Amino acid sequence: MPTLVAHRPAVASDAIDDVAPRYVAEPESPQAFADALAHASRERLQTVIRGGGTKLGWGRVPAAVDLIVTTARLNRLIVHRHGDLTATVQPGMRLQDLNDTLRSQGQWLPVESAFAGATVGGIVATNDAGPSRHRNGTPRDLVIGITLALTDGRLVKAGGTVVKNVAGYDLGKLVSSSHGTLAGIADVTFKLVPIPQASSTLVVAYGDGDAMTRDVAALAASQVEPAAFDISVGTALEHPAADDTPDGLYKVQLRIATSPAATDAQIASARAIVSGDAMVVTGDVERAIWTSHTAAPWRGDAAVRLSWLPSNLANVVALTTGMESATGAAAALTGRAAGTGLMRLIGPPRAQAAAVERLRASSDIGNVVVLRASRELKELVDVWGPPRDAHGVLRSLKQMFDPAGILNAGRGPI
Repeated sequence: MPTLVAHRPAVASDAIDDVAPRYVAEPESPQAFADALAHASRERLQTVIRGGGTKLGWGRVPAAVDLIVTTARLNRLIVHRHGDLTATVQPGMRLQDLNDTLRSQGQWLPVESAFAGATVGGIVATNDAGPSRHRNGTPRDLVIGITLALTDGRLVKAGGTVVKNVAGYDLGKLVSSSHGTLAGIADVTFKLVPIPQASSTLVVAYGDGDAMTRDVAALAASQVEPAAFDISVGTALEHPAADDTPDGLYKVQLRIATSPAATDAQIASARAIVSGDAMVVTGDVERAIWTSHTAAPWRGDAAVRLSWLPSNLANVVALTTGMESATGAAAALTGRAAGTGLMRLIGPPRAQAAAVERLRASSDIGNVVVLRASRELKELVDVWGPPRDAHGVLRSLKQMFDPAGILNAGRGPI
């Protein structure tokens, strides 16, 4: 491989689904990033872009990987415009490090990840979002500007650096959740939000799924304005070990984050609505509960992303609790009450595959994608599912951005 950028031979820890790459390139500048992709395109090298490596197991098993291009050296906060509530960041900066830095100005990027090593580029490329999605949306909704490294060696910019400037914003949306199949992210500009003055979480446990779904509907129709509004369902769930919150097969966690007075008033209103066993937590206990909740879907054998209409929640709950008897795979659902979440599966690969197919066969559920899976499970089901109506358009975009078809080594959705 010509010395276009810093590179090294791959080692065993660089393997993706036990497929060993040949080289790992480590560009130190955005242009070097684009140059590496251009070289890979000319030489037809099957290439995977890697950030923190926390999601390398997502996607199909590659037939071959010639090159990994890592963003590890592109890890700076370029500028924080705290007066405008925006920041421009290189893709290899860890989300945790970014928010630690922004905290000095009382601001944060309102995204949670279950993975401590998750990078800014990775969360945009996968559109990885946590409980704060309820109020602030996903990374796709927070991107206002982006610079892409293309496979022809160019760097292209879209969008702006202030929230009111939205020219080219759709290019940022396009690469969000593209899983590195279209281009490399050289930098990204986000809109930020202030850290709230106060925060409290109402935790409610139920022994009956119907009671939970009734309360979710009542809370959604009320004047309560949560920062996060999540549910947990299933026998495979593990609850935080170090708290005294109510325990049950079904749970609601509703977080209010605003001024102290408004937080107290909203929590009181929410508590008056719910019928389950309720408790209010704050401080370290509150943070620990949300951290455990965000990590819960990744403690099983497989993790499946799915969505549903809020009106179908009762059927989704019943499908989850009946999964083990129907397929042999125990299931637990963690997600946003508004209709998207992650299902954890525990059981043999064939039982997991049966669970995935059962989800895909349900008229109550849409967009079923297998994220974390063993190689055995990936050989039994397509992780992305059958082609959707927009597949032809996406293939055309892939041809336009990556005509040699080298990016993500066939692992991605297109």
